[in-house]
Amino acid sequence: MITHKLYKILFIFFLLTITQCYKDPFFELSVEVINEDLEPVANCTVSIEITDLDTGNIISGEILNSEYADITNDAGIAIFSFENKAFVTARACFFLDEMTGMCKQGHVYLEDNETKTLTLMIEENNCNYCF
Repeated sequence: MITHKLYKILFIFFLLTITQCYKDPFFELSVEVINEDLEPVANCTVSIEITDLDTGNIISGEILNSEYADITNDAGIAIFSFENKAFVTARACFFLDEMTGMCKQGHVYLEDNETKTLTLMIEENNCNYCF
């Protein structure tokens, strides 16, 4: 009789312990933008393009909102958070003046509970995706 009640109490304690330990997975991306001298580039626009893993199609711009574009801080870093796994293209655009732009793009696959870091070294190039 006592052992039966003890088993119930242990079972309830076990269930409470399991349900409190679950944490939602996070998917984060840190994009660092540097110049050719390996110095961080502040105020650089970083935009994100997401590819659907199931279909391989790019998720349309209508679904994405302003949280998938950011400007780097003084350390040249922009941080993004996502709800699901994704294959991400990050594009950094920096304009020296109206006619001269520097850019770079890179790709990364986001994984569960890991902050991926992508370093982009901007260079003068044909930056069609910046305009």
